[in-house]
Amino acid sequence: MPRLLLCLAALLTLAAAPLHAREQSEAPDAAVIGFSPDGRYFAWEEYGWDIASGALSAAIHVVDRETNRQADGFPFGVVPGGDGSPTLLGGFETDLDALTDEPDMAALRTAVRAGAEAKLSALAVGVPGRRLAGVPLTQRSPLDKKTTPLVFVVHPTLPSAIPDQQLVYTLEARPSREPEDCVNAAPPAREKSVEFDVIGSRTWPELKDVARAATTYSWTMPAQDCAAGLWIADIIAPPGGADDAVAVLFLAAAWNSAVDSAAWHGLFVTLPDE
Repeated sequence: MPRLLLCLAALLTLAAAPLHAREQSEAPDAAVIGFSPDGRYFAWEEYGWDIASGALSAAIHVVDRETNRQADGFPFGVVPGGDGSPTLLGGFETDLDALTDEPDMAALRTAVRAGAEAKLSALAVGVPGRRLAGVPLTQRSPLDKKTTPLVFVVHPTLPSAIPDQQLVYTLEARPSREPEDCVNAAPPAREKSVEFDVIGSRTWPELKDVARAATTYSWTMPAQDCAAGLWIADIIAPPGGADDAVAVLFLAAAWNSAVDSAAWHGLFVTLPDE
């Protein structure tokens, strides 16, 4: 009888265990490089290696304000391919066999930066913008929810009892719906739309929404991936001001089976005017 009870206890323990053990993945990091003097081009570096999935990122991205797409020749460097293996982009050359195990990230980043230097110089990229808002991925308090809309203003007035005389903007990212029961549906590779909705409000003489604008971004999803969330890390005014648009840098997270994945994306988001 005791042996039977032990067997039953063991079976219950196995039945209660998850079918797939999930590992906490390490997100890639991002560093803003800057803008071209006219604010047309916005550049950032993405880098990181995730021991859970083996995903490797060491790339420089440049988005063109006129198209909201990557400029010619970018991304430049190494990014995870559709199957998760390292993929070379933008003409960057390196020994892929040397990237199969834990890579030397410092050396790889140096090589990517050196290779992209001439391309960035041709676009005159390197002028800093002015950060307006955002939540670093490492921040947990007071704002910990990926879905919380961000509220910001363009000009640095002091918060006080005196109402702002400028427009107050509320930015929210709205991804399109996922396939029904995505985890079991094994969806094909697809373009997922994300709408960046911006509402402009006046706080004086009364709180009132006065303008609205939306910018749609296309998020490329590999086969069998399901969206997990978005995290807006930076909202940046380009050089010369943010009269009609700001640059937005955000992390898009996805998951597939037992491993999470993530990548950084950037675009220019239109600001509404009355």
